[in-house]
Amino acid sequence: MNAPKYHLQKYAGMSTRHTCPQCGHKGEFTYYVDERNIPIDESCGRCNRERCGYHLTPSEYFKAHPTDKRNEFDTWKQAEAPKAIPVSYLPLTLLAADTHRSKNNLFRFMAKEFGEVEANRVFDTYHVSTSKHWAFMNGLSTVFPQIDSQGRLCRLKVMGYNPITGKRLKKNDTVQLWNMKFKKYVPDTRTIDRVWWADKPALNNYELNLVQCLFGCHLIKDAARVGVVESEKSALICSILMPEITWIATGGCNGCKWTEAAVFQPLIGKRVVLYPDSGMFAKWEEKAEILRSSGIDITVSRACKGLPDNWDIADVLLRERHAKKGMTVGEVLAYATEIGVINQIHINV
Repeated sequence: MNAPKYHLQKYAGMSTRHTCPQCGHKGEFTYYVDERNIPIDESCGRCNRERCGYHLTPSEYFKAHPTDKRNEFDTWKQAEAPKAIPVSYLPLTLLAADTHRSKNNLFRFMAKEFGEVEANRVFDTYHVSTSKHWAFMNGLSTVFPQIDSQGRLCRLKVMGYNPITGKRLKKNDTVQLWNMKFKKYVPDTRTIDRVWWADKPALNNYELNLVQCLFGCHLIKDAARVGVVESEKSALICSILMPEITWIATGGCNGCKWTEAAVFQPLIGKRVVLYPDSGMFAKWEEKAEILRSSGIDITVSRACKGLPDNWDIADVLLRERHAKKGMTVGEVLAYATEIGVINQIHINV
């Protein structure tokens, strides 16, 4: 008797992405289906959100439901070959000149830190722009475009920032959300991460088959050395403080599915160094091994090992920069408060 085969449902538009039973996010849950594309159960699948991490496999489901005999069913119909869905790309007109950059909260932070010339240069290089989706402290949110190695626009990711600290907006920050229907800002009372994919709403087409690529992917072709970080903001900062390296970002530990061949292919033939956040060295070493098996010359930096949670290489470089600038005790304390390590600062008087 041949046991049935189950697999995660292939993407075929938003009708194949469902509500996660754990975190409740819509369009993020992938069912396990059989060879006829029939789901096992609405609870059996995987959430695509890294912060959720819900994953109930078929074996775990049937173990918990021993009376469900579908796992012993052996009269399968020949599975139909899945239809290939062409990948969609966004019109480059969405990268039109940014007329609101001075109101962009991340630009405001970087202009204060590095000067407007450098901030403008790096925003231009990565084609970073501004969105009115969120308003905070009289400023607007940031758009990170994902442009692939062939210059095609893949995705548009919007994130909100604090213009003083440069940190991402937190769930409890008082943020204003642009209401498209009423053309005005309203309080955003949702306790969610301030991350939004703007591409499908911008085109009013939620059936587009969009795929992600590495942030800064369009710069890899001409790079001698490539540094890979998690955060898009960190890639911008590092490109200013260590310009001899071409910096790209994954957008998350598992962001943009960067250990899949189609995503990391532009890195082949390059000298690559991964810069994991603090506490993530072992996990990124595992990911590096995947890329090494495809012939990529890759190493993993220990620069953030042993540092406070959520520190990354950009924090390290900024700390060194401030130390070289001869910060006063008050400035050191203010900066430590901003980055959340004030409890680790000890001063002898």
